[in-house]
Amino acid sequence: MKKIFFIFFILVSFIYFGNYYVINYYIQPGDTLYMLSKKFSLSPSTILDWNDIEPYNLKIGQVLKIPQPEGILYEVKQGDTLYDISLRFFTTIEVIKSANNLSNNYIYVGQKLFVPTSRIGLAFNVYDKDFIWPVFGRLTSTYGWREHPIYHKMSFHTGVDLAAPEGTPIFSATEGVVELAGQYGGYGLAVIVDYGKYEIVYGHMSKVCVYKGQTLSKGELIGRVGSTGVSTGPHLHFEVRINGNHTNPVAFLPSYNRMYVLKSDNIYVGGE
Repeated sequence: MKKIFFIFFILVSFIYFGNYYVINYYIQPGDTLYMLSKKFSLSPSTILDWNDIEPYNLKIGQVLKIPQPEGILYEVKQGDTLYDISLRFFTTIEVIKSANNLSNNYIYVGQKLFVPTSRIGLAFNVYDKDFIWPVFGRLTSTYGWREHPIYHKMSFHTGVDLAAPEGTPIFSATEGVVELAGQYGGYGLAVIVDYGKYEIVYGHMSKVCVYKGQTLSKGELIGRVGSTGVSTGPHLHFEVRINGNHTNPVAFLPSYNRMYVLKSDNIYVGGE
């Protein structure tokens, strides 16, 4: 019995942070990302978000951070408030305060806040359309012709841009299967999701938290907002293609002023 416990201690150690803890797990021969997600009862996206690893090339002996309960960390930026952060996670101030043992609304730059996955998406607008908004942000560029912000020539913008601070979580607007996860030309770090006749494109990410072939649920974390590729600042480029042809994403999304819908309290909030 002592030998079994000793082996377990070598494979796993724990670090406690108030209402959650992090398991340090040492990758073993035969481990896969999918198997580990099942072992610890959390999404592969969460493992990828917490760790800088290659999904199909896990290194034996490498340490993985596994949060329990499942959740996402957010590092506070200059100008952030708890209200801002609660909107970006489509949750409430009370959820964030409870998860981080906060007695008041004071937060500071660099502070890392934990948001439990089970409490993320309380305000996803699942009532108006089949799609949800993937990011709570400010609509800075619409679908259609515009002067390119970098090249200063007229060009057709094939999606919509949602500005948000770097590191803001990006959630899957639909269910589907990941077709691409990684570099994608001028889109920078990007994800493409196959959703029946639709292809959903997410571009300019700072971090990708999914892998090719992964099956996604609506509202599942797929990455973080960034400014990779041809970009002038942190934002998400969101694009919808039907049978390979781009179309206006706004037609599939809830109205902009109903981006955040907390049904129980009849709270409706639009983009920043």
